[in-house]
Amino acid sequence: MSRIKLFCLPYAGSSAMIYYQWSKFLSQDIDLQPVELAGRGSRMDAPLYDSINGAAQEVCCSIKDQITDTPYAIFGHSMGSWIAFELYHEIIKSGLPLPEHVFFSGNRAPHLNIRRNKIIHNLPENEFKNAILKLGGTPKSVFEDKALADIFVPLIRADYKITETYQYLPGRDKIQCGVSVLCGREDSISQEDMEAWRKHVLNKTDIVYFDGGHFFLNQNIGTVTSYINQTLKRADCRVS
Repeated sequence: MSRIKLFCLPYAGSSAMIYYQWSKFLSQDIDLQPVELAGRGSRMDAPLYDSINGAAQEVCCSIKDQITDTPYAIFGHSMGSWIAFELYHEIIKSGLPLPEHVFFSGNRAPHLNIRRNKIIHNLPENEFKNAILKLGGTPKSVFEDKALADIFVPLIRADYKITETYQYLPGRDKIQCGVSVLCGREDSISQEDMEAWRKHVLNKTDIVYFDGGHFFLNQNIGTVTSYINQTLKRADCRVS
């Protein structure tokens, strides 16, 4: 029985490490593949991205040899969801096999990128740190430890910059594989903005809500991974 690879893209300021715990909960036939983006983890010295599209292009190049002869799916949270969206279109452009399923998590539909809250990536240092702490998802210790701050603050700022300056390109074909949109019930993103993902999908789109706010996936690992297991099994991806 063939395994299905699950490529997971992290949110702003985080690394592939946020997905490591998932291996304990995912089906044994799902091959977890957390994607390490530039500037973090084992790729700390790699230049930071200057756009969402640039990140998607690099990820496509890094995984292309792994998706030519095996089923796979893509998961992206927050910033990672827009990278996943652009990655899908890079895969189309490259003539590579399509994913079985894509999970867009914790973000509004990409054509609504103009509906931003306050722009924070260009704030002065203290204001930027306070804004990030209010959003949650980043431990306070990152800002209290100068060594950590020197490493992570530029990374977080760069990630927010590419997210806040992301330019959606209209006129492309709709997504042909299965799609799920995941959201926290207490997230500030409106239901309308989550439902708008349907505009980009050819077939049925499942919109699923979980307890919690924007970083619901960190508090609901078991529930989120259970949904992924069930979804990939329903998609007949040879997952038991």
